Amino acid sequence: MTEYNYEKVAGAAVASMEGHMCWPVEWMQEDLPLETKDGMALDVVMETLVNRSNAPSKLLEHYIKPEKGQDALEMPRQDIKRESVLIFSDTIGWMKSIIEAAPDGRISTKKVVDNYYQLEQEDVARHLNQKNGWDLVIFACGIDPPQTNSVADVIEQNSIVSRLYFWLLQEIQKTDGGVKKICTITRGNFAEDTKTNQKAGLGLTVGGCLFGMGNTARMELESIPIQYIDVEYFPKENRQVFQKVASEIFRDCTFGHNNVRITNNGRYVLRQVKSTAYQAAQKEFPIPSSGIIAISGGNGALGLVMGNWILDKAEKYGVSGFEIQFLSRSCKISDLNAPLWQQIQARAARLGVPVEQLRMDMSSQEGVDSYFDKVSPRLVGFIHSAGVLQDSMLTNVTWEKFETVYDSKHRAALYVHSTLERYQNPNFNFYWVFSSTAVWGNMGQINYSGSNSFLDCLARHRLSKGKPCTAIQWGAWGDVGMAATMTDAMRLRMTQSPMPYFSNAEGLNGLELGLSTGLPYFSVFKFNPMIMIGMIQGDEHPNQCYGRNFTAEIVPTPNAKSLDRPHLYTAYRMGKGPYSELPDCDQIVYRTFVQPIVEANEKEWGEDFRRW
Repeated sequence: MTEYNYEKVAGAAVASMEGHMCWPVEWMQEDLPLETKDGMALDVVMETLVNRSNAPSKLLEHYIKPEKGQDALEMPRQDIKRESVLIFSDTIGWMKSIIEAAPDGRISTKKVVDNYYQLEQEDVARHLNQKNGWDLVIFACGIDPPQTNSVADVIEQNSIVSRLYFWLLQEIQKTDGGVKKICTITRGNFAEDTKTNQKAGLGLTVGGCLFGMGNTARMELESIPIQYIDVEYFPKENRQVFQKVASEIFRDCTFGHNNVRITNNGRYVLRQVKSTAYQAAQKEFPIPSSGIIAISGGNGALGLVMGNWILDKAEKYGVSGFEIQFLSRSCKISDLNAPLWQQIQARAARLGVPVEQLRMDMSSQEGVDSYFDKVSPRLVGFIHSAGVLQDSMLTNVTWEKFETVYDSKHRAALYVHSTLERYQNPNFNFYWVFSSTAVWGNMGQINYSGSNSFLDCLARHRLSKGKPCTAIQWGAWGDVGMAATMTDAMRLRMTQSPMPYFSNAEGLNGLELGLSTGLPYFSVFKFNPMIMIGMIQGDEHPNQCYGRNFTAEIVPTPNAKSLDRPHLYTAYRMGKGPYSELPDCDQIVYRTFVQPIVEANEKEWGEDFRRW
């Protein structure tokens, strides 16, 4: 058996990460058996893996050797604790069926809250107030659809659910250990297939904020594991899907270790990956020869950077005849951004591309419609780069700060979506919404994390229906905006972080790589490999394991220390090896968005395409 040489593997990973700027995510198949009454489902799988002589998991043998005279390894048995469970339930009955499918004997006390539309924050606090606390709180309100698929109803339901989840997290923080675990369930938020998105409609996005909020809550409520589960929107076999969801909730050795999807095809876990394999789609960004490109947040640093990049492409390909409209509520250019705007004006004049700063109010549907009245049918592209920060730790953040962020980010994007549905712009071919790496969790940004994860959800929905939309999850720009005025000490701190600031050139390179994939969303950021390697060493708590698992396809982890409960899942994952290298591992994102393009191109171009 070849020993696992972590230093060698980590060294190769460091070299691979250096300079790469684009990082999609992938849902990778990882089917596990249904949880059992005695909690030994994964243990039985491990016994099989270790005892199979031809298994690649021989890596696991050194943990526990069979006792003398024993033919095969047997995992140590354990006592399963019955749990007290508080459920904020949906109104369509899914959570009731999921709990009925739970392994026998795993619930001691159960309390169901099913009137969540009527709750206030003090009601949430009252439900949490139990003498011995709660072992598990399940938030399943994200399962419910809105009353209709209108933007107004989607925003209303999204606000109700997001606000309740915020209240719940804030009140849990106040209990100081009164809640042991949190499980968050949504329905179809990550669905990327055309059939589901067409049948469900825009309402499938209503729980879109919960994913990002939970990722930041995992950081701020650092002692509490958070398990996120997205369930198939239209299950083919309800009982089978609900049994798998119940297993995910009550399988103690995997709880909180992954973001999970339960689909009709099985169980999937979320992994961050390099864009290299996805660039095989070779999608091109066409510079239009006529029409209007609009950029919201057009007086901000990032909007101006995008305008300059479009001019770069126009100059490179010798294209003119279109115009760029930079939109904002004030039309004021700050002193910091004035030089870049002046540069854009000069270049645009030389290239024959009209540019101007215009007023636009994106805070209402009427404001967006008013702009489209003026530009339709000539609009060819829209870049939504506007946004407002209202950062605050969970302890101090208010719902008003959520509203401010939501208005400028995903609600404005929904208004644009609605207008695009109603106004004819026959040559419209790109709609970018600027998301953020905060969707993966960022201290003090629970509102921003939530709003940006909704943008990602909207991009998946639109692209799945054949309508243009791309969400770019930006990391930290270093040449523009607030970063340009940072002190040397602050800049040094960021340089030594796992995701340091990047230059404009690096950010735009990441953008171009991402656009070539044709994916609905991707991250653009710069890894600090050695710092990242150091950060994923911890493995004693599920939240530490979550970070290791999410980046495991990029940042290799040390082997599990033992087959004790905290390390059992790590040993299982390490025994299987990188999922991206398993030939029978279904990868949903690649299969849905990249593989059809690659196969079509190969069919049309044959060897010429493969050589190119």
